[in-house]
Amino acid sequence: MKNKLKVITFSGVDGAGKSSVIQIIKTELESRGYDVIELRSRPQILPILSSFKYGKINAEESATNTMPRTGSNDSLISSLFRFMYYFSDYIFGQFYLSYKYQKDSTIIIYDRYYFDYIIDPKRANIVLSETLIKFLYKLIFKPDLNIFLFAPANHILRRKNELDEETINNLTLKYKNLFNELNKNNVEDYIAVENISLEYCTSDIINLVNKKL
Repeated sequence: MKNKLKVITFSGVDGAGKSSVIQIIKTELESRGYDVIELRSRPQILPILSSFKYGKINAEESATNTMPRTGSNDSLISSLFRFMYYFSDYIFGQFYLSYKYQKDSTIIIYDRYYFDYIIDPKRANIVLSETLIKFLYKLIFKPDLNIFLFAPANHILRRKNELDEETINNLTLKYKNLFNELNKNNVEDYIAVENISLEYCTSDIINLVNKKL
């Protein structure tokens, strides 16, 4: 089976429906015979930083149970260290994944990606210039298809009440502007898809995937 598509990323604020959409897309691709590898945010050849202090299992459990955007870090030095640690995971991880998953039948799906560091660095507990983080994106292999899921704030708040309406609207606008900017020289590589109806949303995404395949 000939497959040109290798990497799909899904971005969006908490409550945009990423997990549900990803599972449907993953199931659809697997039914066609593809091997789908699901990753969280980055290649993950490096553990999360807190694992060095608390151990991998405890650190991952704590990260899962902690509300997003609640970190209190305001140090530029600490932020730079944290970011460069995770950035190195993208740099070295992209080569590792390219080597490990060479089969045409393998597709990698990311639940969140590098764009979170550009749009919502507070989520990663860092305070760095958006311009710097955006510039460094140029050094990373570009995914084949990037989906930004969005919905009106009232829909998102009904699904997950973790962010306030103003924050949801601000982050959504920033994501849309970023994807429009990145898509200037690419044809449907960075696409915003509204997720009010899961059925219609996943149907649109499957059509986008089919075009890439």
